[in-house]
Amino acid sequence: MTDTVFENATVEESALPTAADLSFEGLAPTYARTLIIEWLIFWSFFAAISIGINFIPKVEMWLFKHWWVYLPLIAVIGSVFIWAPAVTKARGFAVRERDIHYKAGIFWRKTVSLPYNRIQHVELESGPLERFFKLNTLKFFTAGGYKADMKIPALQFERASKLRTYVVKMAAVIEDTSDDSGAATADQSSINSDGDA
Repeated sequence: MTDTVFENATVEESALPTAADLSFEGLAPTYARTLIIEWLIFWSFFAAISIGINFIPKVEMWLFKHWWVYLPLIAVIGSVFIWAPAVTKARGFAVRERDIHYKAGIFWRKTVSLPYNRIQHVELESGPLERFFKLNTLKFFTAGGYKADMKIPALQFERASKLRTYVVKMAAVIEDTSDDSGAATADQSSINSDGDA
């Protein structure tokens, strides 16, 4: 039986892969609509409060009696229709043989990377608004965590199911390979120890 030689060669910085090497897949186009509706509901709540204050008896709110006070709120609500498509375009995911990546952010950008061998389970979730647009969110959990380490929103059910099946399968394959490698290393160490004795 051949000895297993441990190698840990130095990797030059110029040889490291860059973020540009990742090919990100976009989310469902209808995701922008869900964001618009969610944000309109949120800001409409504040608009209703502001308008409702004027109808409360014996409450002197001179500020809210001027139409220009509502301009910032109108501007925010109007910007939702520009912001939502931009947010949708800025988000995406990339699948590789040993890990999965998710990017988000327009001004403050971030990319989350998750190796398959750290993934314990994957959940498929959809809220009322997501179900209306036939979208789902994939949530990835690692060991010891009660909160999802990665979320990929706005996936059609077929696409989400296919991705979930692939990730779970690859996580199991990599885990089995790691176990086999660990067992082989342990057996080799035992043989070497017996030979030295």
